[in-house]
Amino acid sequence: MNKKLTSLVITAGLLVSVSTTAVIAQPLSEKLKSQQQQQQQHKSEYNSAQKKVQDLEQAIEKLDSQIEDKMQQMEANKNKIQSIKTSIVSAEKDIKKAESEIKEEQELYNSRIRAMYMNGTGGYIDVILGAKDLSDLFSRIETVKRITKLDKKIVSELRQKQDDIKAKKEQLTKEQSQLTSLVATQQQEMDKLNKDKADQNKLIVEAKHQFELYSSVLQNDSGLISETKKMIEQMKTTTATSTTSRPSRGDSLSSSSSSGNSNSSSNNQGTGTPPASSSGSAIVSYAYGFQGCRYVWGATGPNTFDCSGFTQYVFAHFGIRIPRVSRDQAEVGAYVSKGSLQPGDLVFFGKGSIHHVGIYVGNGCYIHAPKTGDVVKISSLAGRSDYSHARRVSR
Repeated sequence: MNKKLTSLVITAGLLVSVSTTAVIAQPLSEKLKSQQQQQQQHKSEYNSAQKKVQDLEQAIEKLDSQIEDKMQQMEANKNKIQSIKTSIVSAEKDIKKAESEIKEEQELYNSRIRAMYMNGTGGYIDVILGAKDLSDLFSRIETVKRITKLDKKIVSELRQKQDDIKAKKEQLTKEQSQLTSLVATQQQEMDKLNKDKADQNKLIVEAKHQFELYSSVLQNDSGLISETKKMIEQMKTTTATSTTSRPSRGDSLSSSSSSGNSNSSSNNQGTGTPPASSSGSAIVSYAYGFQGCRYVWGATGPNTFDCSGFTQYVFAHFGIRIPRVSRDQAEVGAYVSKGSLQPGDLVFFGKGSIHHVGIYVGNGCYIHAPKTGDVVKISSLAGRSDYSHARRVSR
């Protein structure tokens, strides 16, 4: 009887224990489910914030490219204006020289006339009338004709030259006025671009804040889910009903989250040694040395760069000459598909119009001078929705 009673008590105790465990585990499972749902929402918000940052950064790159183009156009126009000014000065000197030559010829002409008067002749007619005989008359007529023709030709040519130079000066002055007006217009456009850039810089600060905020939230979510899963597993092991099962939905999500974080990290830096040719490796290794150098509009190194100034400088180190701006660099060498990229290839960005360039380093990453306010660094191609194509330059 005592044995039977003892057995009943033990059985009842086990049932209560199992029931209690189930009751405790159930709320934890509900909590896990809620946390997983919350994580999904946070992950969606995180991805949205990440895309916002990427879109804004690409917009900043486009603005940088437009500003650089305007700066180069303005510099070219300033040089042209200076050339026109030099031409105007030269034209003015030519005009003065022509006027001096005309004056000298006129004085020479007048001197001849005065000499004739002083010799008792009133002009070319008197010269002719003073002929001694018919032969002398014909000789004098021919001489007068040659002198008169020469005088008229010299004076006419000099006056034509003077008129041509004056017309040239007027045209150059007109061009100078037009170019000065163009530079003023470009400066207004530049001011607008700078304003747009300043406005977007404010937005990107906020976008990065959101990015960092949700990144932290995701990490906290992952930690909470991991702790909850450990508690459930511990409780399961204390019961006789625990069994080994396939990974739960929570396990799968956690793994996905971890993978997502890994991908996010790879967006910021590239690791791994690419299977590169020696020349490609040399280009990449050299480019690595400039990490941290500031981005500056129109800069071509060695301490500051814009995107195309950086690629041009790196390739020039190896005796490879490529154009100055990204849209022109995008035409050199041979086309390379994205699946065939090798370290040292030039990678270009921009839909419809190229506005950015970098150097592929392997492992799905590239090194570049990104944008104003940033430095030369390594980024992932995976985060670029505006990838255009790649070119391989002979080396």
